[in-house]
Amino acid sequence: MNKNTVVMVLILLIASAVPSFGQLRAHSNESLKGVKGIRVIVNYRGPVEDSHELTQKKLQDAVELQLKADDVKVLTGKEWRHEPGKPYFYVNIVGTQAGSEKTPTFFYSFSADLIQQVSLRRKPSLKTEGSTWNQDYALVLSKHDLRDLTLKINGVAHDFAQSVHEANK
Repeated sequence: MNKNTVVMVLILLIASAVPSFGQLRAHSNESLKGVKGIRVIVNYRGPVEDSHELTQKKLQDAVELQLKADDVKVLTGKEWRHEPGKPYFYVNIVGTQAGSEKTPTFFYSFSADLIQQVSLRRKPSLKTEGSTWNQDYALVLSKHDLRDLTLKINGVAHDFAQSVHEANK
């Protein structure tokens, strides 16, 4: 096991006292006003489980479908380059497997962020990217419960969509 895996397992073991926990950073929905569409980027680093739809492509498709179902426009690369603020919904998922082949346990952490161009108050001409909406989660799952990861990620995408709609009433 490499050093990063050991650190992740230790962090997730601490979190294993409960099946899942999460955090929503307290950002004002002001930063979501005027968001008309977003690009979606999903980064998945973990065990590939085709039977549970845990692949990069399937997770990317699941997030995009959830956002579309919640009436959030998912932009193509070309559309996104012309969108003010260039907002993108970035989901970063890291997972590892522990235990025996017969009874494996899966540890996952993921964060979902709306990242967009922002400017510094002290120097408004300086533009950079910043996260203006975020949720973080850690999950401990058995092999039989792996679909719960996709359900939790879709739930976070739904929460994000609700925040966008609330800000743009």
